[in-house]
Amino acid sequence: MMQIRTFLPQEPHLKLQALQGWSRLRQDQLREAILVTRDAVTDFIKRQAARGDWAAIEQVLKGKPMTKAGRFLLTELRGQVVASLILRLGLRRVIAIGLAAILLPLILAKIAQQVITRVKRQPAEPHQ
Repeated sequence: MMQIRTFLPQEPHLKLQALQGWSRLRQDQLREAILVTRDAVTDFIKRQAARGDWAAIEQVLKGKPMTKAGRFLLTELRGQVVASLILRLGLRRVIAIGLAAILLPLILAKIAQQVITRVKRQPAEPHQ
């Protein structure tokens, strides 16, 4: 069983508050940043699933990309999140990088938990 907490930052709410105070982000901007990050992660997973790259998806969702391909994909995902935050919210790069560093593990953990819950709910298919 995957331990979601293994890759979450220590006390993410405190880090997020500190970043919000330092960057002077408004609450609505923070909410929008969360939505942008979630959308980027969802789009990334859909693209990888369309390619049939299930192992990489699993590694990224677990937060433990062990292969070079998995590390590359996680780096690519971070870059997409940062770019999306800059383009859609007009944030400075340093703020977008800080938000991505805090939000990405949280969003990945939430999506991973949702995937696990869905898989557990599905009945096992009979072998033929």
